[in-house]
Amino acid sequence: KQWYQRRVAITAGDDGAELEHVSEIDPGIKMQLARMLDKPCKGGKGWKDLASELGYQYEIKGDVTTCPDNMVSPTVSLLNRWQFTNTATVENLLKSLHTIERGDCANLLEAQCNVILIECLTTV
Repeated sequence: KQWYQRRVAITAGDDGAELEHVSEIDPGIKMQLARMLDKPCKGGKGWKDLASELGYQYEIKGDVTTCPDNMVSPTVSLLNRWQFTNTATVENLLKSLHTIERGDCANLLEAQCNVILIECLTTV
């Protein structure tokens, strides 16, 4: 019987700059993620699912879908709050986005931040 261990790594792009902490993500990229996660398409996973995956419980006060554009997005608020934890890495965010089946958001983050999440299985 063979056992497999999953190894995950973040690799930097051509410029060699390595983005590790969520606080280093450009605000414009956070806003793009917010547009995708604040109001997901019908049946899609959104900011509530991401919050749950990151270990947060949420309480909705008012109707988030009718908030004016100048209101702070729940996704941006979540990421801004999460950045103060010791688990707030780009790697963990990418893993969480994949876990909630939002590969589109993970792909955006990988492309814009010039990182790639690599998963490989090795025998133990």
